[in-house]
Formats: sequence, structure tokens, C-alpha cells
Amino acid sequence: MREACRRTEREIEQEGRRILRRLAGARQVLFARGAVHAVARSPASAAASRVIVAADLVAHFAALDWIQPDGPGRHVIAPAGRALLARGGADGFAAQHRLMQAGRLDEDGVARSVQTNMAESPLARLKFRGLVDDRQFAAGERLRRDFTLGQLSPRMGVDWSAPVVMGARGGAHDTVSDVAIAARQRLGHAMQAAGPGLGDLLFDVCCHLTPLEQVEAARGWARRSARVVLTIALDRLAAHYGFDVVAGSARMRAWSMED
Repeated sequence: MREACRRTEREIEQEGRRILRRLAGARQVLFARGAVHAVARSPASAAASRVIVAADLVAHFAALDWIQPDGPGRHVIAPAGRALLARGGADGFAAQHRLMQAGRLDEDGVARSVQTNMAESPLARLKFRGLVDDRQFAAGERLRRDFTLGQLSPRMGVDWSAPVVMGARGGAHDTVSDVAIAARQRLGHAMQAAGPGLGDLLFDVCCHLTPLEQVEAARGWARRSARVVLTIALDRLAAHYGFDVVAGSARMRAWSMED
């Protein structure tokens, strides 16, 4: 339950509202499904449900009386849960889909405090629902950080092997800082380490924040296949960064890396 202790009240309420809105539908039940729980109408459909939540969050919901048992491994929405949804307010829908997190962005030796909406990141949503581990998440976020520091615009074609020419077009805005150049080089090395196909997927999901459903549609993949391929790509990326997980632990305790 150490992971559960790390949940903030805001996180619990935001994820609670998401699940409760689903449970408020007709004949919707929260079924236990291994390490996670899924919202569906029957145990059979729960196996394929995409509305899932981590087990520790379900324990929080039950402790807050937002859900109530409906048999072994089953929960339904409780009156307190419906009351929570009713208190949504004018900005309730937008607020429940935001997951703000404080962070730091280092550039040119200066650390700046930033507020990031983690809900906009497909990787952050997978992490929050227990579908990627700390090691995979940290690797994806490091890639995203280098993308940001590298000042690379979305959908910008990049030749990772080509040298960067500062001020090639002579304009002041074309000058690239040493920090950005170094970030682009790290990003290029990471893409090469991931390999063809996997690197493209990491770039789309971690940097461009493309939803997995959109990735599957664009590539003609089967539903829910993108997450499987993404975890393979994240494992390769984490190995490139030198991240390491303590044996027998589901959470990342420490990692080693260059720099």
C-alpha cells in the first residue's frame, strides 16, 4: 500500500469522478480484474473493458463510501458517490480531467517551476491507472523532457544523424542554444536505441502526446495493441537510459544514468 500513500486527495477525487461517472450508468459494475478493476456490465465484458482503475484507488473509493460491495470482487456506486458527482459545479467536467503536477524544467542552468497537466499525456494516464511501471514512466518522461528542451515543434521532421547548424538561415530566432543542441542529440540517441518502429511510437506518444487509440487507427493496429508495443518500447528506452529496478519490487526505488 506504499503506492496508495502517495496519492493526493486531488488525485483520488479526480480519478474517483472518472470512475463514478461510468458507474452511474445503467447496470454498470466495478469488477476486480487482477491488479486493476474494470467497469463493465458483466464479468465477461470486464475482461475487455478499457475503463480501468488501480486497486489501491478502489480501496480509497470504498473507504470514502463512494462505492459499495455488490458481491465478491464487485462494487457499485453508492449514494455518497452520486452526491460527489452532483457537486461537480460549472467547471466540474474540465476539472476532473485535469491532473496538475508541479515540476522543474532546467534550461541554460536555470531551474524553473512549472505546472503540467499530466492528464494530457497518454503515458501519465497509463501510469496513473497502473498500466506502466515507474521505470517505464520515468524513461518516457525523460524523452519528453529532451523533446521540450530541444525546442522541437510538433510534426517537425528531424534527421537525427545530421549536424545542427546554428543560425543557418541567419535569423536571430534560428539560433539554437547549447542546451537545445544537447537535448536533440540525446533524443536522437534514444530514438536509435529504441529502433525503427518503436522509436516512432515513442516519439508520437511521449513527445507528441498522441492518444493510443489514434496511434492504432493511423497504423491499422488492433484495439489495445498499441499499449503492448508501447511497453516494449519503454523497456528498451529505460535500458538505454540505464534505469534499474530493485528485484522483487513493483516500484522503482533507484536508477542510475549518465549525467
